[in-house]
Amino acid sequence: METSTSGSGMQLGIGSSYLIKPKTMATPLESFDVQIESPVDFASLKRNGVNLEALILAQNLFGYFRMLNGPTYVNLVKDFWVRAEVFDQEAASSEERQVVARDPSLKGKSRKEMGLEPFRRLEIRSTVMGIPITIIEEVIARACRVAPEGRYLWNVSRKEPLLESYNNLLLKGNPTTKLVDMDGKDRMLLKFVTDYFF
Repeated sequence: METSTSGSGMQLGIGSSYLIKPKTMATPLESFDVQIESPVDFASLKRNGVNLEALILAQNLFGYFRMLNGPTYVNLVKDFWVRAEVFDQEAASSEERQVVARDPSLKGKSRKEMGLEPFRRLEIRSTVMGIPITIIEEVIARACRVAPEGRYLWNVSRKEPLLESYNNLLLKGNPTTKLVDMDGKDRMLLKFVTDYFF
């Protein structure tokens, strides 16, 4: 059997078919809680005066909620996340610096000339049972049965129009509104946002 090392893991077998990747977190597998399913019964909500179907339909999210009711393979999920790492621009630059440290003649060369895969986008990388797995935004969108489009906002300013529309819709314009003061439909919508999306 042919053996070679690659990065922080070790590849075994002919070519690069399996990768023994070290754990990236020290938390024991038994300590992980995997949310197995999150069923949402829209018909029951509607019968109880909380009709969110039009909103979910307008956002094309019914496929996402159907996916939430599907099977979950707990051991595979845990095995993936204990070895997961984010590969972003900073990680790509670090990888390049490591290659140059080993072979200074590669300084100023392209990633391809260094023998590295080109950096295209943000990825989550891991292995499951020795098989390398890469997750990108499009994969998550496909799994959720939604289009890979939309906006991701980070460190949002209080003057952001999206935050203002959230305040106006759910909190009736008062950001200090308590959960108990919200009407049932808005409370359920907030629960969806926190439990099923975040």
